[in-house]
Amino acid sequence: MPWFKVDDGLPSSRKVLGIPRRDRLAAIGLWTLAGAWSAKELQDGAVPSYMIVELGATRRVAEALVSAGLWSRTSSGYAFVNWDDFQPTKADVLSAREKNAEKLRKWRQRNRARDEGETESVTGLQDGSGEVRNPAPVPARPVPTSSPNGEEDVADRADVAELCELLADLVEENGSKRPVVTKAWRESARLLLDRDGRDLDAAKRLVRWVQSDSFWRANVLSMPTFRKQYDRLRLAANRQLEERRQAPGNGQQRDAELLAFMTRYDNDPTTKEIAQ
Repeated sequence: MPWFKVDDGLPSSRKVLGIPRRDRLAAIGLWTLAGAWSAKELQDGAVPSYMIVELGATRRVAEALVSAGLWSRTSSGYAFVNWDDFQPTKADVLSAREKNAEKLRKWRQRNRARDEGETESVTGLQDGSGEVRNPAPVPARPVPTSSPNGEEDVADRADVAELCELLADLVEENGSKRPVVTKAWRESARLLLDRDGRDLDAAKRLVRWVQSDSFWRANVLSMPTFRKQYDRLRLAANRQLEERRQAPGNGQQRDAELLAFMTRYDNDPTTKEIAQ
């Protein structure tokens, strides 16, 4: 979903202050609603006459925007002045969507292949000291204030889709009915990555561990539950991994058991080769 951008200097701009006070609030209200509509419909700033009425404005208010230099008249209605200089164009939006779709296609083609380095612990590096390091939180992505409900649209985010599809795939592989990836799933995944500061690769490792564990795979069947239980799951996974590392027996046997455990939720051919 494209965003309609509003400069924080709008209230004090010369063009806005040039609109008569009696019409200023209504005119800028129309300007904002019409801009959001034009962005959503990929109209590149065009606003047909019928939308003026539909948005609850009058021709007088629209003409005030023309007089201020914010709009111009067209054969079908009005148009934003210099839309291409300040707002994403239809070509920009379609190009971004295609790039995102290509990322999703490539990810599906990889058939959930493990990323490089995922033979480490479930959520961090295991350096042999027994210490489990949780990745440092990353700054949360700002949620644009122009969103009507205060939430960011995540339908086109590849990282959110990747995490949700992985959990859905593994739940189905374990014999359950494939869950539907709903808006609640995507929003939970976004909050997990953005607000909670979880690393995507670490979250994917933990999803695989959860769905390989006989207890947790029956209790974590949705992304909202996964986010809610994340720290509990992380601690359980690393505790199990550390117990296997410290199990009695010679070092070679412990290493073999550890690698066997890792391959329970790892389809990485490199790891399997080491285990052999």
